[in-house]
Amino acid sequence: MTEEEMVERFKVYLSDQMPDATNIEIDSVRSIVGGASRQTFSMKLNITYKDTEVLKRVILRREFESGIIDTKVRTEWDAYSAFFNTSVPVPELLWIEEDPKWMGTPFFVMEEIVGCQDFFRLFLEAPYNAVREKVGERFCEIMGTIAKTDPAAVGLEDKLDKPAPDECWRWELDWWEENINKNELEPHPGLRAAIRWLRRNPPPPAQKVGIVHGDMRGGNFMFKIDGEIKAILDWELMHLGDPLEDLAWSLNRLFSWEDHDRLGLMLPRERAIRIWEDVSGFKADPEVLLWWEIFSSVKGMAIWISMNEVYSAGKNSSTIICFGGMFASDLQGRILLRQMREVS
Repeated sequence: MTEEEMVERFKVYLSDQMPDATNIEIDSVRSIVGGASRQTFSMKLNITYKDTEVLKRVILRREFESGIIDTKVRTEWDAYSAFFNTSVPVPELLWIEEDPKWMGTPFFVMEEIVGCQDFFRLFLEAPYNAVREKVGERFCEIMGTIAKTDPAAVGLEDKLDKPAPDECWRWELDWWEENINKNELEPHPGLRAAIRWLRRNPPPPAQKVGIVHGDMRGGNFMFKIDGEIKAILDWELMHLGDPLEDLAWSLNRLFSWEDHDRLGLMLPRERAIRIWEDVSGFKADPEVLLWWEIFSSVKGMAIWISMNEVYSAGKNSSTIICFGGMFASDLQGRILLRQMREVS
Protein backbone atom coordinates (compact mmCIF):
# COMPACT_ATOMS: atom_id res chain seq x y z
CA MET A 1 0.00 0.00 0.00
CA THR A 2 1.36 3.43 -0.94
CA GLU A 3 1.48 6.31 1.49
CA GLU A 4 -1.25 8.11 -0.43
CA GLU A 5 -3.54 5.08 -0.26
CA MET A 6 -2.86 4.72 3.45
CA VAL A 7 -3.81 8.35 4.11
CA GLU A 8 -7.04 8.08 2.14
CA ARG A 9 -8.07 4.86 3.87
CA PHE A 10 -7.26 6.31 7.27
CA LYS A 11 -9.38 9.36 6.49
CA VAL A 12 -12.31 7.09 5.65
CA TYR A 13 -11.76 5.25 8.92
CA LEU A 14 -11.76 8.49 10.92
CA SER A 15 -14.97 9.56 9.23
CA ASP A 16 -16.57 6.31 10.35
CA GLN A 17 -15.29 6.75 13.91
CA MET A 18 -16.39 10.39 14.13
CA PRO A 19 -19.59 10.77 12.08
CA ASP A 20 -20.21 14.21 13.62
CA ALA A 21 -16.94 15.61 12.28
CA THR A 22 -17.54 18.18 9.55
CA ASN A 23 -13.96 18.27 8.28
CA ILE A 24 -11.03 15.85 8.48
CA GLU A 25 -7.65 16.76 7.04
CA ILE A 26 -4.39 14.79 7.25
CA ASP A 27 -1.08 16.37 6.37
CA SER A 28 2.62 16.48 7.30
CA VAL A 29 2.75 12.71 6.77
CA ARG A 30 6.19 11.22 7.37
CA SER A 31 7.25 7.58 7.28
CA ILE A 32 9.36 6.55 10.28
CA VAL A 33 11.89 4.00 9.07
CA GLY A 34 13.70 3.19 12.31
CA GLY A 35 11.50 0.27 13.31
CA ALA A 36 11.24 -3.13 11.66
CA SER A 37 8.20 -4.55 13.42
CA ARG A 38 5.53 -2.13 12.20
CA GLN A 39 4.88 0.25 9.33
CA THR A 40 4.95 3.54 11.22
CA PHE A 41 3.83 7.02 10.18
CA SER A 42 3.85 10.41 11.82
CA MET A 43 1.06 12.76 10.74
CA LYS A 44 -0.94 15.82 11.73
CA LEU A 45 -4.71 15.63 12.08
CA ASN A 46 -6.89 18.70 11.63
CA ILE A 47 -10.44 17.77 12.59
CA THR A 48 -13.46 20.03 12.97
CA TYR A 49 -15.74 18.41 15.51
CA LYS A 50 -18.85 20.08 16.91
CA ASP A 51 -17.62 23.50 15.70
CA THR A 52 -14.27 23.00 17.41
CA GLU A 53 -11.04 22.66 15.45
CA VAL A 54 -8.76 19.97 16.89
CA LEU A 55 -5.10 19.82 15.84
CA LYS A 56 -3.16 16.76 16.94
CA ARG A 57 0.07 15.07 15.92
CA VAL A 58 -0.27 11.29 15.96
CA ILE A 59 1.64 8.10 15.25
CA LEU A 60 -0.04 5.34 13.24
CA ARG A 61 1.41 1.84 13.73
CA ARG A 62 0.29 -0.73 11.17
CA GLU A 63 1.16 -4.42 10.97
CA PHE A 64 3.28 -5.31 7.95
CA GLU A 65 1.76 -7.76 5.48
CA SER A 66 4.99 -9.73 6.02
CA GLY A 67 6.56 -8.89 9.35
CA ILE A 68 9.80 -10.27 10.73
CA ILE A 69 8.21 -11.71 13.88
CA ASP A 70 4.56 -12.62 14.41
CA THR A 71 3.29 -9.96 16.82
CA LYS A 72 -0.09 -8.27 17.17
CA VAL A 73 -1.00 -4.62 17.60
CA ARG A 74 -3.31 -5.67 20.44
CA THR A 75 -0.27 -6.57 22.56
CA GLU A 76 1.18 -3.08 22.18
CA TRP A 77 -2.21 -1.51 22.84
CA ASP A 78 -2.62 -3.50 26.05
CA ALA A 79 0.86 -2.47 27.22
CA TYR A 80 0.29 1.23 26.64
CA SER A 81 -3.12 0.97 28.29
CA ALA A 82 -1.61 -0.74 31.32
CA PHE A 83 1.10 1.83 31.95
CA PHE A 84 -0.60 5.08 30.90
CA ASN A 85 -0.65 7.58 33.78
CA THR A 86 1.87 5.56 35.80
CA SER A 87 5.54 6.23 36.56
CA VAL A 88 6.39 4.33 33.37
CA PRO A 89 5.91 7.02 30.70
CA VAL A 90 3.99 5.98 27.56
CA PRO A 91 2.01 7.88 24.90
CA GLU A 92 -1.75 8.33 25.06
CA LEU A 93 -3.77 5.92 22.93
CA LEU A 94 -6.45 7.06 20.47
CA TRP A 95 -7.78 4.24 18.26
CA ILE A 96 -7.18 0.56 17.60
CA GLU A 97 -8.60 -1.35 14.65
CA GLU A 98 -8.09 -5.09 14.15
CA ASP A 99 -10.44 -5.49 11.19
CA PRO A 100 -8.22 -5.54 8.07
CA LYS A 101 -10.99 -4.11 5.88
CA TRP A 102 -9.86 -0.56 6.62
CA MET A 103 -6.16 -0.67 5.77
CA GLY A 104 -5.34 -4.25 4.87
CA THR A 105 -3.85 -5.13 8.26
CA PRO A 106 -4.63 -4.18 11.89
CA PHE A 107 -3.33 -0.85 13.20
CA PHE A 108 -3.49 1.51 16.14
CA VAL A 109 -3.01 5.23 16.64
CA MET A 110 -1.42 7.10 19.55
CA GLU A 111 -0.27 10.61 20.30
CA GLU A 112 3.12 11.66 18.97
CA ILE A 113 5.77 12.62 21.51
CA VAL A 114 7.39 15.77 20.11
CA GLY A 115 10.56 17.64 20.99
CA CYS A 116 12.47 14.42 21.72
CA GLN A 117 15.03 12.06 20.24
CA ASP A 118 15.19 8.26 20.12
CA PHE A 119 18.50 7.59 18.32
CA PHE A 120 20.73 6.28 21.11
CA ARG A 121 24.00 6.82 19.25
CA LEU A 122 23.48 10.53 19.87
CA PHE A 123 24.93 9.77 23.30
CA LEU A 124 28.34 9.63 21.62
CA GLU A 125 28.05 13.29 20.57
CA ALA A 126 27.52 16.72 22.13
CA PRO A 127 25.21 17.85 23.61
CA TYR A 128 23.64 14.47 24.44
CA ASN A 129 26.85 12.92 25.77
CA ALA A 130 26.55 15.35 28.69
CA VAL A 131 23.23 13.82 29.80
CA ARG A 132 23.70 10.19 28.82
CA GLU A 133 24.28 9.00 32.38
CA LYS A 134 21.21 10.87 33.60
CA VAL A 135 19.16 9.24 30.84
CA GLY A 136 20.70 5.87 31.65
CA GLU A 137 19.84 6.14 35.33
CA ARG A 138 16.23 6.97 34.52
CA PHE A 139 16.07 4.18 31.94
CA CYS A 140 17.24 1.60 34.49
CA GLU A 141 14.76 2.96 37.06
CA ILE A 142 11.91 2.55 34.58
CA MET A 143 13.10 -0.94 33.64
CA GLY A 144 13.18 -1.87 37.32
CA THR A 145 9.69 -0.43 37.79
CA ILE A 146 8.34 -2.54 34.94
CA ALA A 147 9.98 -5.61 36.49
CA LYS A 148 8.34 -5.13 39.89
CA THR A 149 4.89 -4.18 38.55
CA ASP A 150 2.20 -6.71 39.42
CA PRO A 151 0.61 -7.78 36.09
CA ALA A 152 -2.78 -8.19 37.78
CA ALA A 153 -2.64 -4.65 39.18
CA VAL A 154 -2.39 -3.14 35.69
CA GLY A 155 -4.84 -5.48 34.00
CA LEU A 156 -2.35 -7.65 32.09
CA GLU A 157 -2.42 -10.99 33.92
CA ASP A 158 -5.57 -12.20 32.14
CA LYS A 159 -4.36 -10.97 28.75
CA LEU A 160 -1.03 -12.78 28.58
CA ASP A 161 -0.01 -16.42 28.97
CA LYS A 162 1.75 -16.98 32.28
CA PRO A 163 4.53 -19.57 32.58
CA ALA A 164 5.54 -21.19 35.84
CA PRO A 165 8.70 -19.65 37.36
CA ASP A 166 10.81 -22.63 36.31
CA GLU A 167 9.43 -22.57 32.76
CA CYS A 168 10.13 -18.92 31.85
CA TRP A 169 13.46 -19.65 30.21
CA ARG A 170 12.13 -22.66 28.29
CA TRP A 171 9.09 -20.83 26.90
CA GLU A 172 11.28 -18.08 25.48
CA LEU A 173 14.06 -20.29 24.18
CA ASP A 174 11.55 -22.64 22.50
CA TRP A 175 9.77 -19.72 20.85
CA TRP A 176 12.90 -18.08 19.47
CA GLU A 177 14.43 -21.37 18.34
CA GLU A 178 11.21 -22.08 16.45
CA ASN A 179 11.61 -18.75 14.63
CA ILE A 180 15.22 -19.64 13.76
CA ASN A 181 14.14 -23.04 12.41
CA LYS A 182 11.47 -21.38 10.28
CA ASN A 183 13.58 -18.56 8.84
CA GLU A 184 17.21 -19.72 8.73
CA LEU A 185 18.60 -19.47 5.19
CA GLU A 186 22.03 -20.94 5.93
CA PRO A 187 23.63 -22.93 8.77
CA HIS A 188 24.73 -21.06 11.91
CA PRO A 189 26.81 -23.61 13.86
CA GLY A 190 27.84 -21.14 16.59
CA LEU A 191 24.21 -20.21 17.16
CA ARG A 192 23.16 -23.86 17.38
CA ALA A 193 25.99 -24.55 19.84
CA ALA A 194 24.76 -21.68 22.01
CA ILE A 195 21.22 -23.06 22.01
CA ARG A 196 22.52 -26.48 23.09
CA TRP A 197 24.51 -24.83 25.91
CA LEU A 198 21.48 -22.87 27.10
CA ARG A 199 19.41 -26.06 27.29
CA ARG A 200 22.13 -27.99 29.14
CA ASN A 201 22.64 -25.18 31.65
CA PRO A 202 19.19 -23.78 32.48
CA PRO A 203 18.89 -20.84 34.90
CA PRO A 204 17.11 -21.15 38.26
CA PRO A 205 13.38 -20.39 38.43
CA ALA A 206 12.43 -16.74 38.01
CA GLN A 207 12.38 -14.77 41.25
CA LYS A 208 9.00 -13.57 40.01
CA VAL A 209 6.96 -14.05 36.86
CA GLY A 210 6.56 -10.44 35.83
CA ILE A 211 6.03 -8.12 32.88
CA VAL A 212 8.81 -8.30 30.31
CA HIS A 213 8.89 -5.46 27.78
CA GLY A 214 10.77 -7.70 25.37
CA ASP A 215 12.78 -5.01 23.55
CA MET A 216 13.99 -2.73 26.33
CA ARG A 217 16.96 -0.96 24.78
CA GLY A 218 18.33 2.25 23.36
CA GLY A 219 16.27 3.36 20.39
CA ASN A 220 12.96 2.33 21.95
CA PHE A 221 12.42 5.35 24.17
CA MET A 222 12.09 9.10 23.66
CA PHE A 223 14.40 11.45 25.56
CA LYS A 224 14.83 15.21 25.78
CA ILE A 225 17.99 17.25 25.62
CA ASP A 226 17.82 17.77 29.40
CA GLY A 227 17.93 13.99 29.99
CA GLU A 228 14.23 13.41 30.72
CA ILE A 229 12.65 10.25 29.27
CA LYS A 230 9.22 11.07 27.88
CA ALA A 231 8.03 7.67 26.62
CA ILE A 232 8.91 3.98 26.45
CA LEU A 233 7.95 2.62 23.03
CA ASP A 234 7.76 -0.60 20.98
CA TRP A 235 6.02 -3.03 23.32
CA GLU A 236 5.09 -5.56 20.62
CA LEU A 237 7.18 -8.32 22.26
CA MET A 238 5.70 -7.81 25.74
CA HIS A 239 5.01 -11.02 27.65
CA LEU A 240 5.08 -12.50 31.14
CA GLY A 241 8.37 -14.08 32.12
CA ASP A 242 11.61 -13.63 34.02
CA PRO A 243 12.37 -9.88 34.38
CA LEU A 244 16.08 -10.67 34.02
CA GLU A 245 15.34 -11.08 30.33
CA ASP A 246 14.84 -7.32 29.93
CA LEU A 247 17.97 -6.45 31.88
CA ALA A 248 20.08 -8.84 29.80
CA TRP A 249 18.62 -7.56 26.51
CA SER A 250 19.36 -3.96 27.49
CA LEU A 251 22.98 -4.99 28.14
CA ASN A 252 23.33 -6.66 24.74
CA ARG A 253 26.64 -5.45 23.33
CA LEU A 254 25.06 -4.91 19.93
CA PHE A 255 23.42 -1.78 21.35
CA SER A 256 26.71 -0.49 22.74
CA TRP A 257 29.13 -1.66 20.09
CA GLU A 258 31.35 1.42 20.45
CA ASP A 259 31.56 1.08 24.25
CA HIS A 260 30.71 -2.40 25.55
CA ASP A 261 31.03 -1.34 29.17
CA ARG A 262 28.04 1.01 29.00
CA LEU A 263 24.42 -0.09 28.80
CA GLY A 264 23.12 1.39 25.55
CA LEU A 265 26.11 3.80 25.45
CA MET A 266 24.63 5.47 28.53
CA LEU A 267 25.59 4.03 31.89
CA PRO A 268 28.48 1.87 33.17
CA ARG A 269 27.34 -1.73 33.29
CA GLU A 270 27.71 -2.37 37.02
CA ARG A 271 25.96 0.85 37.96
CA ALA A 272 23.10 0.04 35.61
CA ILE A 273 22.67 -3.41 37.16
CA ARG A 274 22.76 -1.95 40.69
CA ILE A 275 20.02 0.60 39.89
CA TRP A 276 17.85 -2.13 38.36
CA GLU A 277 18.32 -4.30 41.45
CA ASP A 278 17.55 -1.45 43.85
CA VAL A 279 14.34 -0.47 42.06
CA SER A 280 13.05 -3.93 41.13
CA GLY A 281 13.97 -5.60 44.40
CA PHE A 282 15.45 -8.56 42.49
CA LYS A 283 19.00 -9.91 42.42
CA ALA A 284 20.97 -10.08 39.19
CA ASP A 285 23.29 -12.97 40.04
CA PRO A 286 26.23 -12.77 37.59
CA GLU A 287 26.00 -16.42 36.49
CA VAL A 288 22.25 -16.25 35.99
CA LEU A 289 22.51 -12.93 34.17
CA LEU A 290 25.17 -14.43 31.88
CA TRP A 291 22.69 -17.16 30.86
CA TRP A 292 20.15 -14.50 29.94
CA GLU A 293 22.78 -12.46 28.10
CA ILE A 294 23.72 -15.45 25.95
CA PHE A 295 20.01 -16.00 25.41
CA SER A 296 19.68 -12.35 24.35
CA SER A 297 22.25 -12.95 21.61
CA VAL A 298 20.32 -16.01 20.44
CA LYS A 299 17.12 -13.93 20.48
CA GLY A 300 18.88 -11.17 18.54
CA MET A 301 20.11 -13.66 15.95
CA ALA A 302 16.57 -14.99 15.57
CA ILE A 303 15.34 -11.47 14.80
CA TRP A 304 18.12 -10.67 12.33
CA ILE A 305 17.72 -14.08 10.63
CA SER A 306 14.01 -13.31 10.23
CA MET A 307 14.92 -10.00 8.60
CA ASN A 308 17.17 -11.81 6.14
CA GLU A 309 14.40 -14.24 5.25
CA VAL A 310 11.67 -11.68 4.52
CA TYR A 311 14.07 -9.43 2.58
CA SER A 312 15.58 -12.27 0.55
CA ALA A 313 12.12 -13.58 -0.30
CA GLY A 314 10.99 -10.14 -1.45
CA LYS A 315 8.28 -9.99 1.21
CA ASN A 316 9.55 -6.72 2.68
CA SER A 317 11.93 -4.32 0.92
CA SER A 318 12.38 -1.87 3.80
CA THR A 319 15.91 -0.50 4.13
CA ILE A 320 15.97 -1.18 7.87
CA ILE A 321 15.10 -4.83 7.18
CA CYS A 322 18.06 -5.15 4.81
CA PHE A 323 20.41 -3.34 7.21
CA GLY A 324 19.35 -5.37 10.23
CA GLY A 325 19.56 -8.67 8.43
CA MET A 326 23.05 -8.08 7.06
CA PHE A 327 24.85 -5.81 9.53
CA ALA A 328 23.24 -6.67 12.86
CA SER A 329 23.40 -10.43 12.29
CA ASP A 330 27.14 -10.20 11.62
CA LEU A 331 27.83 -8.20 14.78
CA GLN A 332 25.48 -10.31 16.91
CA GLY A 333 27.17 -13.48 15.72
CA ARG A 334 30.57 -12.14 16.78
CA ILE A 335 29.19 -11.16 20.17
CA LEU A 336 27.71 -14.62 20.66
CA LEU A 337 31.01 -16.33 19.83
CA ARG A 338 32.80 -14.16 22.43
CA GLN A 339 30.16 -15.07 25.01
CA MET A 340 30.54 -18.77 24.25
CA ARG A 341 34.28 -18.48 24.86
CA GLU A 342 33.47 -17.21 28.35
CA VAL A 343 31.60 -20.41 29.23
CA SER A 344 33.64 -22.97 27.29
